[in-house]
Amino acid sequence: MAARRTKTKVIIDTDIGDDIDDAIALAFALGCPELDILGVTVVYGDVETRAKIARKLTRSWGRDDIPVRMGFERPLGFEWFPGTVPEPCSQRAAVVAGPPVGDDARDAHQFIADCVRRHPGEVTVITLGAMTNVAAALCAEPGLADQMAGVVSGAGAALPARSRGLDWNVAYDVLAAAAIALSGVPWTIVSGNALGRRNSLKRAEFDALAASGLPSAELLLDLIVLMKRNKRGQDPSVRTIQDVTSASTCDVMVPASLLAADRIELRRGRIEADAEAGCLRFSPDGGGPHQWACARPEEPSWRGEILRRLLSAPKRV
Repeated sequence: MAARRTKTKVIIDTDIGDDIDDAIALAFALGCPELDILGVTVVYGDVETRAKIARKLTRSWGRDDIPVRMGFERPLGFEWFPGTVPEPCSQRAAVVAGPPVGDDARDAHQFIADCVRRHPGEVTVITLGAMTNVAAALCAEPGLADQMAGVVSGAGAALPARSRGLDWNVAYDVLAAAAIALSGVPWTIVSGNALGRRNSLKRAEFDALAASGLPSAELLLDLIVLMKRNKRGQDPSVRTIQDVTSASTCDVMVPASLLAADRIELRRGRIEADAEAGCLRFSPDGGGPHQWACARPEEPSWRGEILRRLLSAPKRV
């Protein structure tokens, strides 16, 4: 009899509700039987709306068992980095009539710490936005870093020897990124194209999702439309998914990196947070505590695999 494969225990920490790649990444993770999602924590700005969106998405997959927790609304240093004051959540209309989350769910950093202590050495925290919740958990309990399996973060501007400049997920809370770097926790940075380029969902994927009849797919398409219509810099004339040409899947590559380590190049080194530039600096070091996930130029698109996972939600009868 074949040995049963052990699932990877993860917590997904996200600023879902602004760009659409967070929602697609969460849906992708829900479609991964390799992942045991212990909970979803939300961060940055209107955390109640973010929690409602995360909860609605997990429930559309029939996963009422996954806890959703609200975290920090502001960065650890309280002041916003220039240009990072939160906008209203673009997808708020999807949950405006939904039930409240409840103040008893405002414990994201404590929830992270509790899960890690309950499963020492087994929990990987996936961060798809500001890293405030994770940094707060590590700062509150310094010994927690030794009990985490690791932190895997989407922070696409990190380069081997320099940075391209401001990275949103770092600039949202530079102090939090610095705290994680100094904590000693195993930390991997994953850029948006680490598993291949050309991964955005397009018309063929939208049509497949629409034809599936899945409540989860219907909700995801609604969230895509709302983001395209309401987010600053997008197109307010968008009314239906037929008006949308593509949707970014950058954050999908973060959970996907846990499933396809053989398809990415991991470079070991040391990461530092640049407080002035709002980005990360990476220095190669074979004995360093951190890793940077590099794209292989020949790696094909993951669009088909992303769609397969998004279509794996159970149908309601």
